[in-house]
Amino acid sequence: MILSQNRGDRLGQRISTLPGDVLPRQCSIQRVFDMSILRLICFWGFSLAFFATASERSMGSLDYRVKIRFQGDPNIVETRFSLIPTPVATTANRVKKARMGAWRLEAQQPKNAPFSQAMILARVERMLYFSGPTEQTLRQNLVVRFGEKACRIWNVPAPKGVAAYAYLAEVAPGLLALSYFSGAFTSGDVASLEIQLEGFRLDPGAAPSEDGTQLLRSLQRLGLTPARDSETGVEQIVQ
Repeated sequence: MILSQNRGDRLGQRISTLPGDVLPRQCSIQRVFDMSILRLICFWGFSLAFFATASERSMGSLDYRVKIRFQGDPNIVETRFSLIPTPVATTANRVKKARMGAWRLEAQQPKNAPFSQAMILARVERMLYFSGPTEQTLRQNLVVRFGEKACRIWNVPAPKGVAAYAYLAEVAPGLLALSYFSGAFTSGDVASLEIQLEGFRLDPGAAPSEDGTQLLRSLQRLGLTPARDSETGVEQIVQ
């Protein structure tokens, strides 16, 4: 018992000889370290949220209904999708600023649908338009109302021998979007295709898409060789 007591006395003497601020100083350093880690985690989380939000930004949406029939199938597949305009891409070029945006398509896949929405959108996208007027677009003396918005209609004449009709709506000053498309094909895997704009909402500053004239290029390719005489020209559009 005496030996044990002597050891305890010596341990107490050693502890008493330590500087009085060592333990508080260590606690203070630990708290500073913990706060730095917490700030780093918060900053990292905020950065991820910011970039995720930025990548998902949009300038409104245009809602479409699609009716498509495939070759050899008497049934018509009907579905819906939205064209989402995205903001103008930023550029480091201080002399010439970017003026073109982009788009993405969002499917409205019905539950238990027996078809692939991605497959249909791949065919539909080539017939869309979201850009300004060109020499191939003709202004019509016709106005169509989408909700409370009255839109001037423009026509896109189809090349000779192409059984297709395409109309555009002026959804904003100097900005045209596909309003209605109807086409019939004798070759390829699509027999008929109909796309109709049902409504839209655009934010101020919505810009033409950089690839927004796909409809014009598709019609031009179809017109190179009449669809009834060439399978290749149609496949470029619908396959």
